[in-house]
Amino acid sequence: MYIDISPRKIVFILVLAFLLMVSVFTTNVEKVNYFGTTPFFYTITTATKYALNSAVADIEKTTLFAQSFFSRSGTSTGVEHGIPVLTYHRIVNDPNDTSNVPITTFRDQMQTLKNAGWQAISLEDFEAYLKGEKELPDRSFLMTFDDGAKESFYPADPILQAYDYHAALYVIVASSETPESTYYLSPQELKWILKTGRWSIGSHSFDGHRPYPADAEGNAGVFFSDRLWLPDQARLETPDEFKSRVTNDLAHAKSALQETYGTPVDTFAFPLGNETNITGTANFPEGASTTASVARSIYTFGFLQTNNQGFTYNFPVSTAPATDVASETKNMLASDFIVRRIHVDHDWNGARLLAILENGHEKGLPYQDDFSRDNGWITAWGKTDIGRNNFTLNAASNMTSVSSFLDGSELWSDYSLDFSVNWNNGYLMAMGDVTNSKTYDACVFSPGQVKIQSSVNGELQTLASVSNPKIQYSDNASPGIRVHGSTIECAWNYGAVADSYARTHAGGIGIQAWDDIPGIAQLQVRSLIVRPFTASSTVTQ
Repeated sequence: MYIDISPRKIVFILVLAFLLMVSVFTTNVEKVNYFGTTPFFYTITTATKYALNSAVADIEKTTLFAQSFFSRSGTSTGVEHGIPVLTYHRIVNDPNDTSNVPITTFRDQMQTLKNAGWQAISLEDFEAYLKGEKELPDRSFLMTFDDGAKESFYPADPILQAYDYHAALYVIVASSETPESTYYLSPQELKWILKTGRWSIGSHSFDGHRPYPADAEGNAGVFFSDRLWLPDQARLETPDEFKSRVTNDLAHAKSALQETYGTPVDTFAFPLGNETNITGTANFPEGASTTASVARSIYTFGFLQTNNQGFTYNFPVSTAPATDVASETKNMLASDFIVRRIHVDHDWNGARLLAILENGHEKGLPYQDDFSRDNGWITAWGKTDIGRNNFTLNAASNMTSVSSFLDGSELWSDYSLDFSVNWNNGYLMAMGDVTNSKTYDACVFSPGQVKIQSSVNGELQTLASVSNPKIQYSDNASPGIRVHGSTIECAWNYGAVADSYARTHAGGIGIQAWDDIPGIAQLQVRSLIVRPFTASSTVTQ
């Protein structure tokens, strides 16, 4: 066997080896610059998937351009009164993952929203809007991703790029610094992401998103709402120690993010257990409110998932003093710190997500609802069902009442509301001037009597009480409420039965039923109509 070891061949092999070493070194340097300590083979796989998703997105972008060239795709015009915020975690390939949104579903959602004229804005524009510093187009929305996972960015970014969409990542600082993580985005990746101009970052705590022992048995507590166990002292931390710990975490997260990435961090997404799968021990009832107070002192805005107690859209702070009930309502609805977010479920296709956003969009007057579909009724508590031209409300077995209000009605001012209902037990409440589930004006009907009540953050006040024998249980009753100026009126079968002149704010509509016995209250609503108020809306009975 003959081996060629001539000087020319040796030089050739050495040069080839040198070039290979340079290539490997350069590749590794680039990998470290962009991906940090992420394992090499995971990096290669992720980069390949990202490139493929980008190619698919480019095709979609071309298709979208062609569609918009030949047809009007619903471009945004005008100034929006409120802006919804969406929450995602990871975008996954597994269609059976019920905790995260599959990429095919996410792609369908974004394409549907884009075709309908919705535009995903930047976090910076959203903050300026809430501060009253900037007007934004109608049908703007903010998209947020919690945790700072790799599967938040790599599957989603090509789609965002195709549709000229923006998003915000809420980063757990300690998790992002985990060496060789295949789950969390590294600091190098986050720096690269920020350079795209499509993404912003916010705080999701420094290290408050994992379980901590909250009792001697080691049961897991929620970092931001439970007092934690101090094993070396065999006791729970004190309330002051809880507040100090939370303060240190939130302040450290903000300073670390700003120093590392050179960008202002003014927003915080609360990881209070609704997304951590940590039940907690509930050993500190004041924990969540203490955290909210601390967060307010450090950040400009705090993001929370909606809890069905308020409307879904967020409104800007008004610098002008309230001069009438309508302007007072805008002040009450304003997001002075808490920002409400809609958590996007894994099985929401594009049409369903679009319907939810459109349902929260400001509704015009006059307005009618025959309950052939859900037009945005939010169930504050109890059980409700809409369909076949019926809106059915039932109290839960352990509750005495059921309550619901209409999303997108929060900016209504002077109007008359009339229901057609089947009412056969308990009390019936026609609600107007709703700004949240515990702030409203209402006409409360019971057999032979009506009361006008006003509730502000759950503090109930009776403004008037009138006896009227015409008010009785009926399979075809028409209770109503009229609100205009400083007046609240109650109507029964379209005739006025009571009034008060103590109205202080405006707002949307709702309905409630209750009974003294838990699980009994129920109501069936067939239809409703809301008209701009005129003097002829009621006649005195």
